[in-house]
Amino acid sequence: MLQLSSPTAGGAQYAVSATGNNQRESQAENIQSLCTPTCSTNGTHSDGYTGAFEGPEKLLEMWFAADAGMAHHIGPDAHISNDEWAEHRTGLRLVPRAVWSDMLDMVHCQVLSTLSNAHIDSYLLSESSFFVYPHKLVLKTCGTTTLLYAIPRILSIAREHLGAMCAHQVFYSRKNFMYPDQQEELHQSWAKEVAYLDALFPDGAAYLIGKTNRDHWHVYLSGPESEAVSNSLVGSPVLCPQMSRSSSQSTVHGVMQPSTSSDITVEILMTGLDAERMQLMYLGGASTEEGASGGAAVERKSGISDIYPNAATDSYLFTPCGFSLNGLQGDGYFTIHVTPEPHCSYASFETNVSGSGVRDLHDPQATKHLVEQVTRVFGPKFVTVTVFKARAIEAAQSVAENAWANGVKDGVATTADAAPLSFAPVDGYKAMDRVLYEFDHYWLRYAYYIRTD
Repeated sequence: MLQLSSPTAGGAQYAVSATGNNQRESQAENIQSLCTPTCSTNGTHSDGYTGAFEGPEKLLEMWFAADAGMAHHIGPDAHISNDEWAEHRTGLRLVPRAVWSDMLDMVHCQVLSTLSNAHIDSYLLSESSFFVYPHKLVLKTCGTTTLLYAIPRILSIAREHLGAMCAHQVFYSRKNFMYPDQQEELHQSWAKEVAYLDALFPDGAAYLIGKTNRDHWHVYLSGPESEAVSNSLVGSPVLCPQMSRSSSQSTVHGVMQPSTSSDITVEILMTGLDAERMQLMYLGGASTEEGASGGAAVERKSGISDIYPNAATDSYLFTPCGFSLNGLQGDGYFTIHVTPEPHCSYASFETNVSGSGVRDLHDPQATKHLVEQVTRVFGPKFVTVTVFKARAIEAAQSVAENAWANGVKDGVATTADAAPLSFAPVDGYKAMDRVLYEFDHYWLRYAYYIRTD
């Protein structure tokens, strides 16, 4: 990770105003010059590492809807690769690698390696992960990264390369930090983060889920947009078409692109990891080789490779410790990040891989088995689980209308737009918090567990 000085308001303005390639490159060089002498490709254990690494990630997901002329906005600098997936790339996947790297520099991340298939491009980062679909992106960063400062630049990229004049919807979430005082100023408090997001997305909403005096989870939501939006990037109101958070279709180049992924995402956040099991996450544990070779050894010896045995994976073992992984299966992804030091141990697991020959995450028993399989790998003392499930609102309304027409008055929309069922008991853990949120376009189920031994 590049340890840069704290971005100022001017830094955020740079992301909005730098529209020319030469200007972006020049200002990126200026930012690089601010790098401290302790810079390292591994911010977890750089020379300036204090011994208290912030494992819990900041997670940003942004969706975009294209206008009719989107193909003309891709431009001559579109990324045309020669790999086997080149013919499948559209939309955001055609953004040149250098443009994404420029954006990631603002967050203080570097690309370690990439993995692609017909649906997704994934980037394994020095500080977590980045996934790019034609119509959306998912950026997950740990440590003292400044993720939110990337939003104006991402909006600019989507406008330049997709013709998307606004974000269709935005999701930002994170667990409570272990060391909030070590974050850059913007990320030192949830209130500051919310104020920054509100300035960009006036109709956004912020939530805190779980006990305020124990582990809890923050989430910020904006959209789906169905009315005019104006922010510091867009200059004038524009309309964004509606899509659910996990819509099964996306508009790319004016054509509806079907998706086979189930409309559900599961995140498992773990602290108090088992010290013996974590020895595999140190150089010299599963492997004496840093990088991809060591990462592959960790996958095999830890049991991670058994979670999605048919997935393509890209992993990395850091020096002296730490592990990251991106995995792709069909049009779904999963990602794992581990900080194994006992005093600040943390691991995260996130997936939207469901159905098509793998576990169906709509089934609470399948989610239970996934949580048990993941916790067996890491042996955490404390576990937070979140499940986002897109709502089938139109289907529910249609069922209700048909039922009313046939004289059925009550409970008719339950199966068409059902909330995720309550989590089944997880072996070896006691559920301390169980929360269900019903939003306009999706459901959110949250649970917090403590190991019983």
